[in-house]
Amino acid sequence: MAQDNHFAVGQELARLRKDAGLTQTDVGRELGRSVGRISQIERGEWADVPDGQLISGYVEHCLAFLDATRDEKKRRRTHLLGLFTALEALADTARRPPAANQLPRDIDTFTGRDDELALLRSHVARAAGAATVIAVHAIDGRPGVGKSAFVTHAAHRLAGRFPDGQLFIDLHGHSATQAPTPPSEALATLLKAVGVPGRDIPASEEERSAMWRRRMADQSALLILDNAADEHQVGPLLPQAPGCLVLITSRRRLSGLSPAPVTIALDVLSPDDAERMLRAAARRDLSEDSPTGELVALCGYLPLAIHLVAGRLRTRRNLTVERLVRELRDGVNRLASLRVRNHHVAAAFELSYRALSSHRQAFFRAVGLHPGPDTDAYAYAALTATSLREAKRQLEGLFDVNLVDEHVYGRFKLHDLIAEYVRDLVATVDPDALRRSLPRLLDYYQDAAFMADRLLGPADAAYAAAYDGPLPDLDARSHALTWLSDERANLLACLRVSAEDPARLLALTTAMTRHLRLSGPWDVAAELHGRARGAAQATHDRHAEARALLELASAHRNHGDYPTAARCADEALGASTALGDDPGTVAALVEKASVDWLTGSYDSSEALLHQALELSRSVDDREGEASVLVELGTLDYFCDRYEDAEQRLGAALRIYEELGRPHSRIRVLKNLGNTWYFMDRYDDAEWALGQALTMARDLGDALVEAQALTKLGSVSRLRGDHEEAVLRLEEARGLARRLADRSLEAELLIDLAVALHRLGRDDEATRAFDDSLTLYTEIGEDIGRACALKESGEVLVATGRLGEGRARLREALDVNERLDERMGTAAVWNAFGRLELAAGDTAAARAAHGTALGIAREIKNPLEEAAALLGLGDTARQDGEPDAAREHLGGSLAIFRRIGAREADDVASRLDGLGGAAPKTTHGPQG
Repeated sequence: MAQDNHFAVGQELARLRKDAGLTQTDVGRELGRSVGRISQIERGEWADVPDGQLISGYVEHCLAFLDATRDEKKRRRTHLLGLFTALEALADTARRPPAANQLPRDIDTFTGRDDELALLRSHVARAAGAATVIAVHAIDGRPGVGKSAFVTHAAHRLAGRFPDGQLFIDLHGHSATQAPTPPSEALATLLKAVGVPGRDIPASEEERSAMWRRRMADQSALLILDNAADEHQVGPLLPQAPGCLVLITSRRRLSGLSPAPVTIALDVLSPDDAERMLRAAARRDLSEDSPTGELVALCGYLPLAIHLVAGRLRTRRNLTVERLVRELRDGVNRLASLRVRNHHVAAAFELSYRALSSHRQAFFRAVGLHPGPDTDAYAYAALTATSLREAKRQLEGLFDVNLVDEHVYGRFKLHDLIAEYVRDLVATVDPDALRRSLPRLLDYYQDAAFMADRLLGPADAAYAAAYDGPLPDLDARSHALTWLSDERANLLACLRVSAEDPARLLALTTAMTRHLRLSGPWDVAAELHGRARGAAQATHDRHAEARALLELASAHRNHGDYPTAARCADEALGASTALGDDPGTVAALVEKASVDWLTGSYDSSEALLHQALELSRSVDDREGEASVLVELGTLDYFCDRYEDAEQRLGAALRIYEELGRPHSRIRVLKNLGNTWYFMDRYDDAEWALGQALTMARDLGDALVEAQALTKLGSVSRLRGDHEEAVLRLEEARGLARRLADRSLEAELLIDLAVALHRLGRDDEATRAFDDSLTLYTEIGEDIGRACALKESGEVLVATGRLGEGRARLREALDVNERLDERMGTAAVWNAFGRLELAAGDTAAARAAHGTALGIAREIKNPLEEAAALLGLGDTARQDGEPDAAREHLGGSLAIFRRIGAREADDVASRLDGLGGAAPKTTHGPQG
């Protein structure tokens, strides 16, 4: 709700600025703010309500340039400042949370390391004086030496020097159960921790690293990178800003890092410090003559082992140190059968394990069977076939004796060495445990994923519950999105361990269908649905195979692999038809039509959609009917049938409202925005696309979010707000890359390139055009390639490279005429007219613009009609025909003003230069 209020105020501010004839650069220069900041305010994208003086200054500056009466200015001032005051009042009750503090709990029994802590403090002080970044890692490869405890303790003591946040991430460099965290994933985690929404995080590691360093550029923050594998994993995560402290733990020296880290090598504790740690952690009086020295020696003076035996002394008040020494000695023989590398630590594990009750021992062994990185009590209840309450009780008991770590409230994981110990223990003590316990855990994830997935939209298939235990309380879409995000790594781990079980693989993938459809990435979704199809074939489930084929087609289409998408859609259509599955047949027809449309086969696409519409209506499939109307409306606006598009999209919107389908409604709003964009009704387009964008963010639909941002960027470009266009389009590009949506990325790169050119950033514009053309060529989307050729040709002409520009425009014209893409054809003819005029051939220019004018009026496209009239007016001016020039330019001006295009002011200036009044004209949309 707050974001809606921000967006409403931002839109009102932007409308005032545009009515005043100002750009974001104009306002930013007056107020001493960057264009990016002005753009954020206008988009309503702020965490804190902006300063009131800034908003007041914005309003007053715009009003000074607004052509309006005093009363109208007063009305707009009162309205805008009233909205902003109301926002300030709301913000008083919901102020921004404090800087992130992710530090694990400090260990109150931390002992020793005085020299190392003093060394660290001195380096930090020296770095602060020199305004440099310092990276410190604690090594001496020995596991269990207390590296993580040291940096955590140090971080708590230094936190006050770093007010902008204290961040912690486990990189799993030496985990028994999980591969090292890729730098790209670690960067995503860090970016979310500093407030970057998941939707805004770029796809590539390089872009994420650049964003991370920009975000940290002026921050004074402390970062712990725990359990690092090597320099390659750590390098992209290092901020470059002075004022940040990075503490790294690793089992190896990271000598290849830049900047070079200061190395603090941790060895085992001294005998005296080890004894002090034991006495502090035991939380009881131990007599001076008790053999504590021998006990810590048997622990190898390793902090991890000492804490484990201290845990036994703490919870068993009658246990003596002497008894522990004897048990620890005896335990060494038993450990010979276990494959644990560090016997000092393993002996402590063994001692702690043997002290557990038999029931808790079994629970502890089950904890080690979980295939994912971490989880909660629900999953452990499933693994152990116990109640949720009992699972929580057992986890708390294991936490009390330091055998599990609660790194986030309610989520538990094992230390790497303990995980290794448990797996070896299970293999020795209970080798059949995994076979007994894993199916129940997979049942849990299968049912919970299905329950969450169905909160994202209507179910695509019937589902029979497999699990009879407790499930998380997921009663809202937001809860489902959070759960699926938290458990995604565990769900993928479950799919990995189910690779040899086709029925399970199929069920788990089916349970994640809508989540994959919304979140992608499409290449990952295609891989999973490909496995699901194979599993369906193996289990002879023809209905499941048809559904998997349909999802495969959609994933490949979104990824830009049209030949594979077409093949899968054909197979899905054949399978659904053979099964008599009418809704499935409708969906397959729509999917096949979408691929045909994207590859330029408009007639085939339209025929398939009409077939689907007839079938959906004959079987009263309202959901299917609405989806077909959306696709027909989309095809209509691409074929310049705008009134038909409005009618069909409006009908689809009404059906979705009747059915209560908010997620489907946003697709219609997005497509209505696209329709009004092509009709050059920019205000209407911006409203619809803004609504779609807000809803997509609320509902977690990254694809619609990216599509809406792309078209909003296009609207900004056409209105002359090139800075705003670049910001929106770069944000959309990040989403498209994360989704692996090559078609969308290729599309938005065209507008991005044009906006960059308008800002004088021609090298970047050239790269964007080249990237777009490469993508369109790779995926075989000719209509998009034609658009990229036309726009890049125009830029070449504008920069004086007429020969190269002419070649690209000729290729664009050939493609558009072959596809019978009439709006594109009109646009290219107008571009040719501008080229010929620049070359001095007014006759050729007149002919080209005349051809464009005829097409534009026939298809009722006001933008290209106005562009053609402008070209004819410029040609008449150059030929010394002022009356004809005034007539054509007057008609162009009327259209540009009506649609709110940026060219209006330029045309008005040309008319003024001609002198005399512009003649009255009937130019405008014909018919």
